[in-house]
Amino acid sequence: MVLRQAANLVFVLSFATGSAFAHQAANQVDDDAVGSESLPPCCTPAESPLAVRIAAGAVSSGPEQADPPSDPAVMTLLDAIDAQSASLEDFSSRVRMDSYDDLADETEKRFGRVYLVMPPPAETDSEKTQHRRAAIVFERSIEPSGRARERLEHFVLVDGVLSDYDHEAKRLVRRRVVDPDARRDPLRLGEGPIPLPIGQRKEDILKYFDVTTAPPIPPRVLKDAEGVVGLHLVPRPGTEMADARKIIGIDLWVRKGTHLPVAVEIHERDGDRTSVRFFDPSINAGVDEEGRRWLNAPDVDPKAWRIESK
Repeated sequence: MVLRQAANLVFVLSFATGSAFAHQAANQVDDDAVGSESLPPCCTPAESPLAVRIAAGAVSSGPEQADPPSDPAVMTLLDAIDAQSASLEDFSSRVRMDSYDDLADETEKRFGRVYLVMPPPAETDSEKTQHRRAAIVFERSIEPSGRARERLEHFVLVDGVLSDYDHEAKRLVRRRVVDPDARRDPLRLGEGPIPLPIGQRKEDILKYFDVTTAPPIPPRVLKDAEGVVGLHLVPRPGTEMADARKIIGIDLWVRKGTHLPVAVEIHERDGDRTSVRFFDPSINAGVDEEGRRWLNAPDVDPKAWRIESK
């Protein structure tokens, strides 16, 4: 959120979190449907609190290795996720991100897409480190009041730099979240500010989290929970998530059999939560032309654009 929120898929995203698209009134929007409007060639996010939350955070030294979970079902699911991650080349999905503010008792919804591309395998140990590339594009939103907004937010993570494009204001903000030669992966659980619930390895999950079976997925996230299983992740003391980002738990739900992500929900100490629902997720199917366009972080004309680096 992109992403504390894209983290928090996309977490996001906060892989998670304007300009405009035509959209119907809020009371005509189905909670389990994401619009398929075509996207314009340019992206127009303003510098939102979400962008700052996505880029914020430093990594701690991490905890000591924990004992593995005693529940065989948990280990079986971890093994399946690990096997899927080992062969991952690319991922794309439509998403709905719900950001709940506990103090105001309000929820804002964003609708869009997330893309992830793995780097090619290094031929030698000395080869320059290449990081995964990710993009989060939110096309529209529904405010807590129920008002539907024509809104586009676009964040791209390339080579450790998070770029936030505001085409309407002709403003580009670049934030370096990982040093150029660092081997740390900003999308890896426990290592960076933008962890995604896909492409994660069992060893990393067990290193940074205490893992148990997730509770049933709430109806507000998914109406029909049949065939859905999940893991409940609690950040271990000494990790960046627990200490700096104040996250008390992450629930990750997947489909039985395919183990494709269904939803992820992040809970914070202050009662806030961010949930990301995945629609039609696709693994290793290649990224289409639209996705490749969003995964680029193009240069802009410095005479026409205001460019900031943070």
